[in-house]
Amino acid sequence: MNLRSLGALAVLCAAAASTAGAQRGGFRNEGPSGPPKVLIVPGQRAGTSAFPLVNYEQVKPLVAGQMDFKHYHTSVEIEEWMRKWAKEHPDFVELTSVGKSFGGRDIWQLTLTEKKSGKDTDKPAAFFEGGRHSGEITATESALYLAWYLVENYGKDAAVTQLLKTKTVYIKPMNNPDGSDMYRLTAQANRSTVRPYDDDGDGLLDEDPPEDLDGDGFITQLRKYVGPGKGDAVIDTVDKKGRLMRRVGPGKGDYLMMPEGVDNDGDGRVNEDGIGGLDLHRNYPENWRPMREATGRGWTQGGAGEYPLSEPETRAVVLFLMSHANVGVVNSMDTAVPMMLRPPSTCEETECMYPADLKLYQHFDSVGIAKTGYPWAGDVYRTYNTRIAVNPFTGDSARPSPLFGHGPDFGYFQYGSIWYGDELWNGGREKDYNNDGRIEEWEVLRFCDEDYGGKCFKPWTKFTGPGTMGEVEAGGFNPKFWQQNAPPEWLEKWAKNQAMFNLYMAQSLPSVEIVSVTSSLVKPSKPAKGAKVVADSATHEVKVTLRNAGRLPTALDMAKRVKIVRPDMVTVRAESANTRTIGRPEEFWLNGGETKVITIRVKAGAEAADRKLNVRYTSTRGGVVDMGHQIAP
Repeated sequence: MNLRSLGALAVLCAAAASTAGAQRGGFRNEGPSGPPKVLIVPGQRAGTSAFPLVNYEQVKPLVAGQMDFKHYHTSVEIEEWMRKWAKEHPDFVELTSVGKSFGGRDIWQLTLTEKKSGKDTDKPAAFFEGGRHSGEITATESALYLAWYLVENYGKDAAVTQLLKTKTVYIKPMNNPDGSDMYRLTAQANRSTVRPYDDDGDGLLDEDPPEDLDGDGFITQLRKYVGPGKGDAVIDTVDKKGRLMRRVGPGKGDYLMMPEGVDNDGDGRVNEDGIGGLDLHRNYPENWRPMREATGRGWTQGGAGEYPLSEPETRAVVLFLMSHANVGVVNSMDTAVPMMLRPPSTCEETECMYPADLKLYQHFDSVGIAKTGYPWAGDVYRTYNTRIAVNPFTGDSARPSPLFGHGPDFGYFQYGSIWYGDELWNGGREKDYNNDGRIEEWEVLRFCDEDYGGKCFKPWTKFTGPGTMGEVEAGGFNPKFWQQNAPPEWLEKWAKNQAMFNLYMAQSLPSVEIVSVTSSLVKPSKPAKGAKVVADSATHEVKVTLRNAGRLPTALDMAKRVKIVRPDMVTVRAESANTRTIGRPEEFWLNGGETKVITIRVKAGAEAADRKLNVRYTSTRGGVVDMGHQIAP
């Protein structure tokens, strides 16, 4: 990161007001004046909140001021690009703060749609975001890539131009700016939000985070040679260079393995209570469960938060979407499996999803695999939990398992949308060299050597640890830019492939249109013999032919059930008060590819102005379409 970016982020962080009980986050100089050297993570905790800045090559642009996807963008860069796009393309780009983070940072979101063709809320819409989990920054890059792709290609590419003419795309690259910057700019990492949390139940908050003892900018593993029969691990001979370690159990090895850090609270454990501990992706209201419950027999969910939507980052997502019911597809992305990940998270899909909705999800599963090359696609409850038949650590057979408070379940069961929570990047698990259906650590290392020149693994390096630690060695896989996220050299492939799947989903939104409008005089019908004649005073019948040319229906069956959308409707309005419609408008929904004719009875006045109509088709998720029509005399 250059000094200009650091300075801009320092100002941004210093200006951000923290939430109740949280200290300010931002940058601080240690020693002589100059560039900031320490990042202050917001929140009042028993442990330190000040962490040294690390000048990672992986977060530096190839050329300052030019877009590239060969590095990870900091929040400063991302916000600069979004402001630039909004300033240079006001006709189809708008930038809005949709909420505040735990540390008081603005959560910025783009609205991309051609303004001259209609308001964003009058069109079918898609919503894409990344950066919810602090360290899962590949997802942020994919969201940013899609925004860049749409901005660059509007007016040049016919498909992109048509998309932004008829649809709206909301993009939020960074849901959790506090944690994301901590990950990019310091050696620290955490699961999700930086809100202090008592992970180890000792009554203290975040008192034992890891330390970068050897000063290389990464929290890796430590090994200490203690002699035969005194340790818990041995050097794995499968790697001829002696880099891999194999745990064999206490008293069976000659090395002790430990995480890089010290026992700050003296409880005999290391790094057990680091920064944060809650999970923004367990904080959604659908099937939310507490982290602890009184009986000891009920379901609980780690990281769930104090109550559903207790975290401002998650609350910002839900409140925005609830006030924008035109959104029909969502992808709120994470890393790393990799997998097209969707609902349900607590039940069998054939038992709790409508068949027509499930069929649509399965279609997107297959398209997603084709576009991304991910090995898995499917639901959380079964597919995710059984994708590997046997747990390599316990030897237990995999089985379906519930996950509570999960975004995709909220997205389907409460919001009635196509909602994915895709997992990008595979930690280098590209090749199964022995074809046994599992990717073992030695295979990851071999792939690293063959395709990345071994740069993903830090060789074991000796140094003297603090206190009584003595001589130890630090080493292992790069925890940030290999295990959890792609190396910058491979970033664009993963970001682009996922973005193209999201683009396909946006292009699959309902595409409603009024094909034609015709009208004719009402001819009095001859009543059956003895029947009472009932006249509704209509003078004309107006026939409106509608079509949904999109792939998705104007409402999923679940959306109809939970009443998140209103039925589609055609209304006729005349310029003159002398003309009015007879009866209640018909309510309906259109499936993808469906055509429907709606008949509306009208009592028209005798003047020419009385016969001038505006026909409007309104659909919660299909948008708003108008067509003028002149009734024949």
